[in-house]
Amino acid sequence: MTTPSYPPKPSPGDRVAVISPGAGLPELFPRPYELGLERIRDEYGLEPVEYPTTRKMGTTPRERADDIHAAFADPAVKAVFTSIGGDDQITVLPLLDRGLLRANPKPFFGLSDNTNLLAFLYNCGVVGYHGGTVMTALGRPGAMHPMTADSLRAALFTSGPYELRPAERPPTGA
Repeated sequence: MTTPSYPPKPSPGDRVAVISPGAGLPELFPRPYELGLERIRDEYGLEPVEYPTTRKMGTTPRERADDIHAAFADPAVKAVFTSIGGDDQITVLPLLDRGLLRANPKPFFGLSDNTNLLAFLYNCGVVGYHGGTVMTALGRPGAMHPMTADSLRAALFTSGPYELRPAERPPTGA
């Protein structure tokens, strides 16, 4: 395993990749996906860049691996977001080029089945963040939970320690 290092963080105005390593669920559920993209732009000041398989169900593991490679290799892209999880993502891992990922580290955001990809990237020396997916964290109807919004902002733009606090719960019976 390569010792992980923290890649440079994006700045407002930067381009960020949006990929679907497990499943092109934005094709089936466009509403939370579009809301998530809107929040990336409006609340975080970043410019999302979609890759060819992001909104397509039924793509091959090779096509999704190619999107991962393209996102990490593009010097104009400063972070990589997943649209959502998807259990077929595990089939992509054997196709990934460890050297390419290690040579082009970027903050990576994913959860659910993307935990496998987070572990893979960690073993390549790339630091990632469990959370921040476009359709779930960012595409939540109404408003993002304030703690989610704050922790995502910290992961995107700040360095150093960040204290995760337990969410406050309403009193029983409320």
